[in-house]
Amino acid sequence: MKRMVVFAVGVLGLAGVAQAVPGGRLMVLPKGGWTCEVPGDAAVMPVVKPELGFETIPDSSYIAPDGSRGTYLRLADKVTITSGVFAGRRFQMDGEEIMRELATDDKPLNLRCVHAGPVNLSASG
Repeated sequence: MKRMVVFAVGVLGLAGVAQAVPGGRLMVLPKGGWTCEVPGDAAVMPVVKPELGFETIPDSSYIAPDGSRGTYLRLADKVTITSGVFAGRRFQMDGEEIMRELATDDKPLNLRCVHAGPVNLSASG
């Protein structure tokens, strides 16, 4: 009986390890349109880049401006476009409504994508 308890504890311990995700918690982006732009400041308006925007849909997927589809992977606050016309693009989340694009060396590029869907007022500070 003692061996069975030890075995059960060992199996339960392995189950916890199997659920761990390297790179962070598996998540999805808010559904809806994402407008990509070069940010502005007090003197300069943002420059919208409609060719870089997309719409997120269920199943960690997106629709590009040309109507083609692709997929993305979100682990915690990092997003990688894994297929489709935007494959290889990477982002750092800045809250839940803004993503900042990253270069291959993880340095921020001068492009952000803003969720254009309804604002969740219950989550605001």
